[in-house]
Amino acid sequence: MVKWTFEDDCLTPQGRIKIEYRGKNPYAMVQKSKAILQKVFEIEAKDYWERDFRWDTTSEPRQFFIRTYANKGIDLRSTVLAEVVFQGVQPSDPDKDGALIIFIGAKLKTEFNFTTKIQNLPMYRGLIKIYNFIFYNKVRRQYLVLCNQWLDRVNREFRLALSLPNA
Repeated sequence: MVKWTFEDDCLTPQGRIKIEYRGKNPYAMVQKSKAILQKVFEIEAKDYWERDFRWDTTSEPRQFFIRTYANKGIDLRSTVLAEVVFQGVQPSDPDKDGALIIFIGAKLKTEFNFTTKIQNLPMYRGLIKIYNFIFYNKVRRQYLVLCNQWLDRVNREFRLALSLPNA
């Protein structure tokens, strides 16, 4: 199957947002992340998943690394794939302080599929190029602004849950 894919980073040029936390029970933020991402992106549970889950029980404090994703469909062709990475240490004693670093980022992905014989004609592809250049490129720019607003809101929600000041 032939398709054209356009991918843009929502947080250009920095790439992602970084939140640093030092305090009690940093792993609790990982447990709250699903609810925060579902609320901000207005997605169902099936559109949220954990790709990596690493928990080292052999050391003290216990190290963890978790990578989560949220997939928000915008229209027929475009989706936003948000990635949140949690990396930190959680002491076994809940009264001791741990540490957590959160990385937040997202990509806007647009696909044009060419599955039928008509869609594989050079004339059809030329029309899609014109359509993308004249109309859909402006729409994608608006989606990038919307994606940026969602990520700012995720940042604020995480900082609020951790009782950190907004940066």
